[in-house]
Amino acid sequence: MSNPSTDAQTMSIPIGKKLDGRESVASEPHDYDDLPEEVKKFVSDRYGRKKPERTAIQKLEGKHMLSLILYLDNMAPVIKTDIYNDVARSSSMLERIDDLEEMGIVKIYATGRTNNKVVTMTDKGRKVAKIVREMVSIAEDNR
Repeated sequence: MSNPSTDAQTMSIPIGKKLDGRESVASEPHDYDDLPEEVKKFVSDRYGRKKPERTAIQKLEGKHMLSLILYLDNMAPVIKTDIYNDVARSSSMLERIDDLEEMGIVKIYATGRTNNKVVTMTDKGRKVAKIVREMVSIAEDNR
């Protein structure tokens, strides 16, 4: 069994020490051309790929999406913090809001006075919310 501290593939950085002579990797980054080929490939593979396009149904079936649509229809205009507090503190909530904006269901306004973004429903969004309410009503009908 190999010892990780002596393995050529493994590096350990002592706490409070530096890996190389640079004061800060942010202020003194390595030039891309000086990186090893395996690092260039990793960076290219990791950051060069795009997320596959999702259909409207794939976006709408996301977690909390229907609750979010109904919440916005009832409460809009709201700021994003209201959504996180009242609907869900999900790490994917920002993506859900962006999906709604891409579909034309909501409009997001950046305010000049604060760092808050205001989310409002569009006419299309209100139509979608009405259909969601009808679906819920039919599903809850026990006949």
